[in-house]
Order: sequence, then C-alpha cells, then structure tokens
Amino acid sequence: MKGIKLLNRVKIFNILDRLEFFSAFNPGEKNMIVDTRSRFVAAEKNEHIIRQGDRDCAFYILLHGSASVYLSENGKKLASLKPGDFFGEATFLTGEPRTSNVVAEEMCIMFRFDKTVMKQLPAMTREKIKDKIIAKLVRLLSEKNEAQK
Repeated sequence: MKGIKLLNRVKIFNILDRLEFFSAFNPGEKNMIVDTRSRFVAAEKNEHIIRQGDRDCAFYILLHGSASVYLSENGKKLASLKPGDFFGEATFLTGEPRTSNVVAEEMCIMFRFDKTVMKQLPAMTREKIKDKIIAKLVRLLSEKNEAQK
C-alpha cells in the first residue's frame, strides 16, 4: 500500500461527510482528521491490505472501492466491504495478530487509524471512534449469537 498526499482537503471532507462512521463528528473534528492526510492510503486491485497473522495495529475505514475478508486456512470469504465499512479494529484494540486477510477487490482508498493518529486527536474525538468500534463489535457478537440459535 502507498500513502496518498494528493487528495485536496475539500474532497476528503466531502468523503467523510458521506460516511456513516463520521456522522457524529462535528466539522472541527472532521477537520482534525483531514489534517492527518498522510494517513490516507491506497491499495491496488488484488493487493493485501491486511494479512492474517500480522501484528500491524491499525484499523482502516474504506473510503472508495471494495474489498473481501477471508481466512487463509480454507479461503472462506467472511465478508464483503464497501465504502464506509471499517476493519482491523480487533488488532487495533488488542495488539493480537490479525485473524483474517483483507484483499482489495478493486483500487481502494482508505483512512488508516493507528495509535499515533489517535494520540493526535482530542479525547472526545477518540471516544467517538471507540464508540463506533464497540458498536460494531457488539453487532457482530449479536449476529453470531443469532446464528447459533
């Protein structure tokens, strides 16, 4: 993956405005996120964004493109990702190795959140990000529980 530095502020801000992930963020918070432009990355079609077993402790928000989540052991596809989806949050929170692979289905543009980015943001903004992650994890747990019934 490569960093993207050529996107202009207005375009990035417009992208963030369209994503549900950032719906609770005020314009000032979105501006702070836009100011960390070096954290925007791109992956080419068929490129691994995340490799199962790696310990890269970042999570990603897909801004453009699509990607697939799958397991190395059996190649089973676990999920399809579209703009607005985020992934890699479990390793971001725990530091444990990645539990699956994520591969770009087409050219993808993502925002990469890591501990450095989080430390640059005010506490209230960090809490909103954590709330989004927790809500997703609770939803996934509920889905798994329903599937077991």
